[in-house]
Amino acid sequence: MKDRLQDELKHILSDGLITSLFQPIVDIDKQEVFGYESLSRGPSDSPLHAAPILFDVAEKSGSSGDLEEACLTAAAKNWAAHALDSYLFVNMSPSMLLPSRFRGIRLMELIRQYNLQPQQIVIEISERYPALQLQELKNAINALKLQGFRIAIDDLGTGYSGLKLWSDLKPDFVKIDRHFIRDIHDDLVKLEFVRSLVDLSSRLGCALIAEGVENQAELNVVMDLGIVLIQGFLVGRPKPYPTADLSCLPDRQQVVHKTTGKLARDLCKYIEPVEPDVSLREAWERLQKEINIFSLPVVHEGRPLGLLHKWRVLELYGSQYGRALFEKRPVIHFIGRDSLVVDQNSTLDEISRKLIEEDFHYLKQHFIVVNQGIYTGMGTARTLLKQITQERIEKARYANPLTQLPGNVPINNELDKRLKRQLPFSFIYIDINDFKPLNDVLGYQIGDLVITRIADLLLKHFNSSTDFVGHIGGDDFVVMTEREGVEALTREVQFAFKAATHSLYPQAMIQQGYMTALDRDGMQRNFPLTSIASAVIRIESPCDYKPDQIADFAADAKKQSKKAEGFCYCRILI
Repeated sequence: MKDRLQDELKHILSDGLITSLFQPIVDIDKQEVFGYESLSRGPSDSPLHAAPILFDVAEKSGSSGDLEEACLTAAAKNWAAHALDSYLFVNMSPSMLLPSRFRGIRLMELIRQYNLQPQQIVIEISERYPALQLQELKNAINALKLQGFRIAIDDLGTGYSGLKLWSDLKPDFVKIDRHFIRDIHDDLVKLEFVRSLVDLSSRLGCALIAEGVENQAELNVVMDLGIVLIQGFLVGRPKPYPTADLSCLPDRQQVVHKTTGKLARDLCKYIEPVEPDVSLREAWERLQKEINIFSLPVVHEGRPLGLLHKWRVLELYGSQYGRALFEKRPVIHFIGRDSLVVDQNSTLDEISRKLIEEDFHYLKQHFIVVNQGIYTGMGTARTLLKQITQERIEKARYANPLTQLPGNVPINNELDKRLKRQLPFSFIYIDINDFKPLNDVLGYQIGDLVITRIADLLLKHFNSSTDFVGHIGGDDFVVMTEREGVEALTREVQFAFKAATHSLYPQAMIQQGYMTALDRDGMQRNFPLTSIASAVIRIESPCDYKPDQIADFAADAKKQSKKAEGFCYCRILI
C-alpha cells in the first residue's frame, strides 16, 4: 500500500496533476474580498486527492519540496488565469524557506512567468511545523519582505511556537486556527483567548484573520471583538474559481464611520461594585445615597456578572409586599444579565455599533468596561453620544472638502497629543510625485480623482484604532501610527497607488511610460507617470520633541524621499 501511494505521488508530480482551489478571505468593514488562499488537491479520482494524505505521503517519501513547488506552480497558473488584483495567500513550510532548501529563485521565476507581483503574494508559514533554525528562517523572511512579499503565520494556537514566531518574524497577518473560532459564542475560554490576541495584534500592528467562521453566531462574536478579516464556509468554500458569498455581512448602511478620538477607557468612571450575595436592601440604600448613580455593577472575583438597575428595584418595591418579599434576597437574582460589556480599548464607534445592533426594546443607559475581562468601570450612553457628536462636529469643521479627511487643525492636535502620550510612533508624510503635470495633461477632474484614491488607499491600509490619516491639502497627506513594519506598509500603498492610478492614463501614454508637459520654467519636457513619495519618521522618544520640530523634520524628509530609491525615505529620532 505504501509503495502504491508513493508511485501515485510520483505520477501526480511528473504529470503536473496538482489542482489549485481558492477560498476567499473577506474584509467585513469594506464588505469585499480581501484575498484568496490557494489550497492544493490531488486528482479527484486519486487516493491522494485529499490534502492531508497527499502531504503525508510526500513527507514520508522525502518529496515535500517537490510537492510544495508543484503546488506553488498550480497556484500561480490558476491565479494568473483570473487576473485578480486582491491578495493571493500560499502555504510554505518553514523548512522550505531555510537556505539549504530555499526555492527563492524558483519562486521569482514563477512570479515573472505568470506576470504576478510579489506585493500581491502572502506567504503563509504554518505553526504546525517547528522552526528549529529560527535565525536562518528570519533571514529568509527578511529577504522575501524586501522583494515585496507579505508574511502570515497560519494555524496560530495549534502548533509548537506560535507566539515566538509572531515575535521573531513580525508577520503582516496572523491566522487564528479554526479550533478557537468554532462555537466561540458558547465558550468563554476561547473568547478570552481570542480577545487577548486582538489586543496583542493591535499593539504589534498586525492584522488578524479568523479562520473557520461557519455560522452567524461565530461571525457576530468575531465582529464584536474587532476582527475585520474572516475566512470560512460562511463566506465561501474552496472552489476552482475565485468566488465569495457576502450576504451574511451586515448592511453597508449600518456601518458607522470611524472617529479619531477617545476610547472606552477615556469615558470610563469607576463605580464601586457590589458582590452578588449583597442583599437588595443594602444595594438600594446605596442607590438612594448616591443620587447620581442609576445602576450598580455586580462583580465576583473581578469579573462583571451584570448590572442592578435603579428602575428595576423601584419596580420590585412598587408591587404589593414587594419590599418585604425581596429586600433580604441577594442582588444576583435581580441583575440585568444582558449588560453590554466592552474592552477598555474599544473605540467609540465600536461601542456605538453594539448599542445600536443589539435587539432590545430599550437603549441601554450604561455599559461595563473591562481590561482583559476584569471590571474597570462604567460608561454611559449619554456621555458616549455626546462625545461622538462633538467629534463629528469637530471633524466636519476642519475636514478637507475633497477627501473629508481631518485637516491641519486636527493634524496638529493629534501630533501634540501623541507627543504628550510619550509612546513611540511613526509620522509619515505622503506626497504625489509630478502631480502638476498630471493636472495639466489630464485635467483637474482626474487630478481630484487621484487625490481621493490615495485617501482611500491610506484609510484601507492604516485602519487600526491607533492609526490617524490626515490631509494637509493639495496632494500632501499625513499618517500617524504606532504600528511596527511601517516601511513595508508604505511601500504596499505605493504599489497599490500605482496600480489604481495608471489606468487613468490613455493607453498610448502608458505604453510610452511618460507624459509630456510644461515644467515650472515653461519648458516642455517628459515626466514619469505619477507615483507617491513617502517620508517615514520613527519617533522613539516623543517627550524630547515639540510639534514644530517634527514638522521641520517632516519637511526635510519629504525632500529626501523625492531622491530616495523607490521614493521612500526613513529616519529614526532617538
